[in-house]
Amino acid sequence: MKRSLAKSLTLVLSIALLLCLLLGCAQNAASAGSTAASNKSTASSAAATSEKTGKLRIALVLPGSMGLGVSIGLRGGFSNLGGDGQFYVGALSSVCIGLYLPQTIPAPVIWLLAILTALVSGGLYGGLAGYCKTRFNTNEVIITIMMNYVAQYVVSWLVSGPLQAPGGIPQTKALAAAYTIPKLLSGTRAHWGIMLALALVFLVSFLFKRTILGFRIEALGASPAAAKYAGINSKLYTALILALSGGFCGLAGMIEVYGTYYRVLDGITTSFGFTAMLIALLAQLNPFGIFLGSIFISILTVGANSMQIALNIPTSIVNVIQSLIIIFILIMPSVTTRLADRHRRRLDGRGE
Repeated sequence: MKRSLAKSLTLVLSIALLLCLLLGCAQNAASAGSTAASNKSTASSAAATSEKTGKLRIALVLPGSMGLGVSIGLRGGFSNLGGDGQFYVGALSSVCIGLYLPQTIPAPVIWLLAILTALVSGGLYGGLAGYCKTRFNTNEVIITIMMNYVAQYVVSWLVSGPLQAPGGIPQTKALAAAYTIPKLLSGTRAHWGIMLALALVFLVSFLFKRTILGFRIEALGASPAAAKYAGINSKLYTALILALSGGFCGLAGMIEVYGTYYRVLDGITTSFGFTAMLIALLAQLNPFGIFLGSIFISILTVGANSMQIALNIPTSIVNVIQSLIIIFILIMPSVTTRLADRHRRRLDGRGE
């Protein structure tokens, strides 16, 4: 009850502050609101005209394997803020499958190999942070953040040097047309990789509802001491949890490359990891809630881009709203607990 109330208050306050900011940024707030709302039905066309929205389409609109990956880490008691780095690793390793294996291999085989490569490479990169935590007792938050920069600059060097395509632009060669993921809707960037991302929602839900692995991950997150007493190898599961989290983030890189850009670009992702954390917290780690939270954040982003064009409202308003949502998520449980205690004391006083 308290958790539902806190979540509802978070959404209500965020929307109220959004309207207040719109009132301050535009003289015609009603027009601004209608512009944002209209993008619910025209998100595909808006995404096609905005590079930022195009990037968010796979990672946000359709539930976002990065958000799911972050939720796995949080369920196990670890904060994986290295999603961007794992995204880079998964994107680069998977594109190499399509570029450097024989071009006679059928597309479904290439896609399967690319998926497995992205999962393994992203998982190894995330698992490295888990190993550092178990071996050297490092803070996984700091380690994963720093590993973002390592992956980003290594990929930047590779696409500007050894793997650079002819032409001088810092990017790899493009995938063969046969290896790109087919479009789901013609004229948009929506493609069948969306279905893969959607399938991950059900996979994560099944993991934590039906499997021993999911139970042990949640047990470790709820009480490391109790989990250790129950015989769960905390060191092994620490590395495994962060590896699973990193694998999902790496898979997001593969989906983005094979479905949207067909190559790895310098700076292909910016702050996806932060947004994935926001979505996971907003959804309270529920896989289906992450799906809905992804759509919510995407609508804000698409609406902000359109309002900037139509009403000259800065797109940074979305970053403000995202930050406020995190603040509300952190403080609302305490607020609702205090309100419930005050209401209970009032009822007790009446009973006397």
